[in-house]
Amino acid sequence: MFESVELGQQVDKQEYKEAIAQLRTQLITAQIACQKAPGPIILLISGMDGAGKGELVNALGDMLDMRNVVIQTFWDTSDEEQQRPDHWRFWRAMPKRGQIGIFFGAWYTDPMRRYVEGQADEIALEHDMRRIVRLEKMLADDHAVILKFWFHLSAETQKQKHQKLKKKHKESPEMIKRAMWHFDHYSRIRDAAEQSIRHTDRAQARWYLIDASHKRHRHLRVFTILNKALQICTEQNHSPLVADDVIMDVDTAPVLNSVNLNHTLEPDSYHDQLKEYQSRLHRLIWLAYKKRLSTILLFEGWDAAGKGGSIRRVANAMDPRLVQQISIGSPTDEEKDHHYLWRFWRHLPRAGMVTIYDRSWYGRTLVERVEGFAHPAEWHRAYEEINEFEQQLIQAPTLLLKFWLHIDQDEQLRRFKEREVTPWKQHKITDDDWRNREKWADYERAINETVSRTSTREAPWQLIAANDKKFARIAVLRHTVEQLERLLNEVKK
Repeated sequence: MFESVELGQQVDKQEYKEAIAQLRTQLITAQIACQKAPGPIILLISGMDGAGKGELVNALGDMLDMRNVVIQTFWDTSDEEQQRPDHWRFWRAMPKRGQIGIFFGAWYTDPMRRYVEGQADEIALEHDMRRIVRLEKMLADDHAVILKFWFHLSAETQKQKHQKLKKKHKESPEMIKRAMWHFDHYSRIRDAAEQSIRHTDRAQARWYLIDASHKRHRHLRVFTILNKALQICTEQNHSPLVADDVIMDVDTAPVLNSVNLNHTLEPDSYHDQLKEYQSRLHRLIWLAYKKRLSTILLFEGWDAAGKGGSIRRVANAMDPRLVQQISIGSPTDEEKDHHYLWRFWRHLPRAGMVTIYDRSWYGRTLVERVEGFAHPAEWHRAYEEINEFEQQLIQAPTLLLKFWLHIDQDEQLRRFKEREVTPWKQHKITDDDWRNREKWADYERAINETVSRTSTREAPWQLIAANDKKFARIAVLRHTVEQLERLLNEVKK
């Protein structure tokens, strides 16, 4: 793979000077135009040690308006990052739409390092690369332009550069030690790079192999590729990638019909069980904290289905220092400037902590779908994106519990009318609630499809009969306690 970029290509000084003069104007003009692009521009900078990656980025600083550029270096993993899924730190650093993000190594660094150090074999490396392909597709589907550069050096060229480094930085032993580690592992690094590039070179995120042995050739090659990408970005079609007529309505199983809404619970039994399960939950949450097991509880349901009441009974059983509650409403301007999952990645709990979501990322396949806030192409691919997101949470590890609180239309109407005449509940009823009620059939179809396509073995939906609020609250508490006990027992083993 790398033979074609070990030719030692050079560029004449005068030729370089003339090309740069022209490219500087083109790059700035295109960058300004791209600020209105529907997605960010992401440059991934990877390559052999000593290949001039930092020097290249400094040169980009002379060619671009750096006020709209963010540079991220992913070296050592912080304690905060270690307590969350691997991709958390990358999602948190994502540039907004129209912005250029320059990432050193990014999501390729750790999988390749594990392979080079012998902590992972080829199968594990391929598994990591498949996850990266899904991440990059997810970003590209949301209009991100992804350019991946591998700056390559032959073994002989790297040896020469390291010899110069030793002479120039005698007072920096750590720098020299790091350089020599890369040189000693050259073959293994090259092998990891070749496999990674082969697995992840896709139309939506191409790799560009750069001969980095000579600075002018290296810089000119990158500037030219970036300029072409920015030119395309200014002309990019803002319409979704999949046309409406490609997405067909598919009859999905009416899973909500399986919920028996006749369940009730007597007050005395309710209070006894409430005390029991809250006591057990309090103890289990502290045990999970000590075991560094994170917990996410996600609540969706019909308007007036009792999500708030169930959440309060769960949260009141927990030490407030261990739990945060997040109510999801309309996205802010900042959140709209990123992929829709970005705001959820940002709020993931640290190891041992609890996050409770009152509504969630399923807004993409529910309210955004029904109300037309998301194009069919966007909510249609969201099922796969959400399943991938949740799989990463579970592998962190995180206990993910998903509750749908189900009521029938008659019960919803009764609760709406009760809210209208009860002073301390009047703030809960809005015109939107009545308007959403008129779309009951559309929401029911969206819910059925969402549950059918995202209820996985690792993250199943729990459909809670909520016509009786007491029954629903105990059902939520019981399931939470049982799943915490199950997972904590597995951790012990």
